[in-house]
Amino acid sequence: MLKKYINNIGFCLGLIGLALFVFGLAEKGIFEKNVVILYATLLLFVAALIQKEQFFTGLEGIALVISAIVVFYQAPQVYNLTVFVGLIFVFAIWYFARHKLNFARICAFIGLVCLCLGIVLARNEFMVICGIFLSVYAVFSIRQGFTVSWIFLALNILFALVAIISLYGLY
Repeated sequence: MLKKYINNIGFCLGLIGLALFVFGLAEKGIFEKNVVILYATLLLFVAALIQKEQFFTGLEGIALVISAIVVFYQAPQVYNLTVFVGLIFVFAIWYFARHKLNFARICAFIGLVCLCLGIVLARNEFMVICGIFLSVYAVFSIRQGFTVSWIFLALNILFALVAIISLYGLY
């Protein structure tokens, strides 16, 4: 019974994180946007951690580190990319040493790489690919019983849609 309540708390934190992300995407000021997204990422990290969804916990942990670097250090792009690649490499070794390679996890890894490239290079093409592949993984994660993955499904569909709208000037 306690586990159910704890999972519900994680889900609620994820919903708050998703709402913050939506507000962050709409924010005009760059610094303010980055700060809001940093807090949203922290809440999504905690939500995935509470529900023990290992891939999304790792993904949000990586995103949290790079968001913090962007907000507080404003490091050059090459350093951000180096940090991202290093974190992805370490996470991939750790994650795939514990889990068998399958279609869902390949989609997750492609999505993670594209997320990193999309953030660091500020390219919406990568964000579209990221959103699609991470949405596919989220569906598999939902089928395994992780309710927090509903939030990640919504978030990644939102990422893909916002990136498509931005790419084609549909706003």
